[in-house]
Amino acid sequence: SMGEMLGNIAHQWRQPLNNINLLLHFIRDNFSNFTKDDLHESVASAKLQIDYMSQTIDDFRNFYQPTKDRKLFDVKESLIQSSKIVATSFEQNGVDLEIIGDAANIDSFENEFEQVVVNILNNAVDAAIIKKQNEKFKPKVQMNVVKKDKIYVYISNNCGTIESNVLERMFEPYFTTKFENQGTGIGLYMAKVIIEKNMKGKIEASNTKDGVEFTIILWG
Repeated sequence: SMGEMLGNIAHQWRQPLNNINLLLHFIRDNFSNFTKDDLHESVASAKLQIDYMSQTIDDFRNFYQPTKDRKLFDVKESLIQSSKIVATSFEQNGVDLEIIGDAANIDSFENEFEQVVVNILNNAVDAAIIKKQNEKFKPKVQMNVVKKDKIYVYISNNCGTIESNVLERMFEPYFTTKFENQGTGIGLYMAKVIIEKNMKGKIEASNTKDGVEFTIILWG
């Protein structure tokens, strides 16, 4: 459990650390043209990344403890908050993001849900980078909330499909197609544990015409 927790923190920290690095280089290269507002915006963006990293430690330190704080939250608002974490990475890699759908309240674990969403969004960026090496295209990610008898969250992208044998195993612990220095392979496994064990929901993935769609089902 300790190994999984530390591995997941390392995995989740890679992208915000990269985002902070990009922000520092952006400040260095554009400082002479910065307005006061530009500087404040860059500092605020870096602070958001650091706050997320700090929250990651707190979330996963308590991950296996039986008592956690539930709260009533709007799933769509959580998607918006999650998108802010990866905004710099999306912008740097030219990935468009659209968030649509219904407001949908649920009494559950908001921080852990946002961890899942951020992980899926980071994976979409990784896929976009790989696809861009082989063809010219405009990466897009859409998150859609549909409230019916249950709450359905669809996170889809056009960043390439996944081979069927990989698709079948992608939620298994330590299964990864990335090089060792790019991830531990436990991100999607932890996402499945969060959604299905902690939140009593369901998560699955399927190929679309030109990408992958994750479906998260929650009992609101």
